[in-house]
Amino acid sequence: MPEARLSGGSIAISCKTCGHHWTEVETIDVVEVPQRNLPRVIDNEDMPELEARRLAEIAREAERHFRLARASRQRSLRNWTAYGVFFLAPIVAALLFPEQVVQAAPVTIRAYQKLGYDVNIYGLELRRVERQHAIVNGTRVLSVKGDIVNITDDARKLPWLRFALEDDSGKELYSWTLDTSSRPLRAGEATGFTTRVQAPPETSTHLKIRFAKADEIGSNGGS
Repeated sequence: MPEARLSGGSIAISCKTCGHHWTEVETIDVVEVPQRNLPRVIDNEDMPELEARRLAEIAREAERHFRLARASRQRSLRNWTAYGVFFLAPIVAALLFPEQVVQAAPVTIRAYQKLGYDVNIYGLELRRVERQHAIVNGTRVLSVKGDIVNITDDARKLPWLRFALEDDSGKELYSWTLDTSSRPLRAGEATGFTTRVQAPPETSTHLKIRFAKADEIGSNGGS
């Protein structure tokens, strides 16, 4: 019969018949645990280091996107600049060099006139124009004189001049043309002109002078 319970679950037993003593150990059931594939190395990094790496990766990605966006903006700017130069260059040239444009395409002079440009396609200027009235043998005489100056660096042929007398309303009352000279003017050279008209219209108050068109050369009389 059991005499005493020992530590570790053992029991001391003795036989009353023969006096033999022995020890019995408590039976323990062994349960098998299924094997699992566990990693050989367990990553146990500190949280601050992981966060620093994550932030660094985010910063690198943001910088990459910034460089790509900046390169795209620069390409767009270059493209728009090229388009602007392509489309605006003719306009700028037309504004800066109207004489050359009209000489190359005479039909454009009407567009310049509508825009208020007085295009000098001849490279000549009228200066010191004077108008004088006189009575000669009882007849009124209008005298007009002035200078024609070559303002270019090249020789220029002198076209005919056209004179027109207008009233206060701008209505043309009388016009005539004048052949100024047959010799071209050298660069910077000037020449004078004088023309006279007998019995000009009494209601004329304004005088306009310009270079004559081809179909106006040699014409004299009313408008």
